[in-house]
Amino acid sequence: MALENFREILSVTATITTIIQFLTGVIICLGIRRKGASGDISGFPFIAGVLGCSLWLRYGMLMRDTAMTVVNSVGLLLQLCYVFMFYLYATNKGPYLKQVLIVFSVIFSTMLYVAVEPVEDKAEFRLGLLCCATTLIFCSAPLATLGDVLRTRSTETLPFYLILANVLVAAQWFLYGVAVHNLFVQVPNFISCLIASFQLALFAFFPSTSTRTKLQSLNSHY
Repeated sequence: MALENFREILSVTATITTIIQFLTGVIICLGIRRKGASGDISGFPFIAGVLGCSLWLRYGMLMRDTAMTVVNSVGLLLQLCYVFMFYLYATNKGPYLKQVLIVFSVIFSTMLYVAVEPVEDKAEFRLGLLCCATTLIFCSAPLATLGDVLRTRSTETLPFYLILANVLVAAQWFLYGVAVHNLFVQVPNFISCLIASFQLALFAFFPSTSTRTKLQSLNSHY
């Protein structure tokens, strides 16, 4: 049976799992609030979330795609709340505000272009390309921790459940992209699924505690 027949099911399941994934930011913000400061936690993922959701929301509206419009509307609202909450407790408010202003400038410029572009197909293609490129850059970011994992032979710095959620979400949106015949949805989610699956596979090869930690633990018993 063709995947197109499961389009509605895929849109519902992908929307639900993505919103659940967005809600993980609540846990992070509550942790920051309890500590009274952001500390070493980076607030950039929230800013990146605002950028990604804004671009995909406008793209979904151009495509008249209900699933993309709904999920990114909810995502944008949540990410804006996270950005505001993080700013309240940010250790260094200046640099963080600068990042926020830069991202908002990019969003405003993009929305302005889409609004004034007379050829809708051209705007749709260019915005889709920007959405795809942005998603690829952000989904490749976790690879930065690969060196640390290989050096310590430990996966303790990797969030297992978040990575697992990334695999499920990316896989569903990839299948949805296939169902609606949209390469801009297929490509970044396929690559994101591969990257997350690779990270997940690391848990099978490396323990969740570093060799250094184990050695220190053993030495403390002597």
